[in-house]
Amino acid sequence: MIERSCIRSRINLPVLESAQRHIASLDELAGMARRFSLLGDPTRLKILTCLAKAGELCVCDLADILQMDTSAISHQLRKLRDGGLVTNERDGSTIYYRLAEEELQDLFATSRSILLEQRRAAA
Repeated sequence: MIERSCIRSRINLPVLESAQRHIASLDELAGMARRFSLLGDPTRLKILTCLAKAGELCVCDLADILQMDTSAISHQLRKLRDGGLVTNERDGSTIYYRLAEEELQDLFATSRSILLEQRRAAA
């Protein structure tokens, strides 16, 4: 195995100390990892994107939009709700889902912009 070492001509100690102070705790990092893993599934991303655009939708709405079974949508919504990414509200026998945080809309818009820009640059 080749051993590599870092050769620096100077050390920016204030930058290193600042970075070290801002490292999240293990609990925070574990929570972030769980949320990011929820975002790693295309079906859940489709659901979240629909909710970001529409504001709130019920399971039947999402099933119609995504052309999927309501049971499959319900399963994914349960994961998203348990992960804190969506909330729900009952209106009679219908349950409406919405994004738990407005910042998620910004995340989707930014992610999509970056992806589209990368595609344009590669074309």
